[in-house]
Amino acid sequence: MTLNSKKYIVSLAMGIITVAAYIIYVCLDNAPVMEDVTAWAKLMIVFIGIGVAAQIVIHILFHIVFSISVAVKENDDNGEKTKKIIRASTIEDERDKIINLKTLRVGYSCAGAGLLAALIALACGVAFTAALHIIVGAAAAASFVEGCAGIFFYERGVRNG
Repeated sequence: MTLNSKKYIVSLAMGIITVAAYIIYVCLDNAPVMEDVTAWAKLMIVFIGIGVAAQIVIHILFHIVFSISVAVKENDDNGEKTKKIIRASTIEDERDKIINLKTLRVGYSCAGAGLLAALIALACGVAFTAALHIIVGAAAAASFVEGCAGIFFYERGVRNG
């Protein structure tokens, strides 16, 4: 499994944990009144901030663990071989750029479909907070689908064009 696939797996796990924490928080009777859109928006902003901070911390820890594992595996005295391996693993090449573009297309398509679903729900008379949840859920689903697509493309390969 490639380093980039492992990065996607770590990001997916952290995203799932964040969404699960939000659902658990809301289900434990900590949710605001359904008609209070401002309170829901504030709650969602807090959880988005928690998710972003968690992603940053988890990626820093991931790279630290990766560097330590390479250093232990190579058992290099002066560290030159370890530095070369780490540098080679983190350089982004054309394949990485193509995979990034393809995964972004998949993610944006999912997010766009979620936005369209929220607009349709609003047109059908659904409460605004429900439409807000559809939009945020679509963003979370887009992130999940994007991560799965990234793992798929790194493991199966990607063709130009």
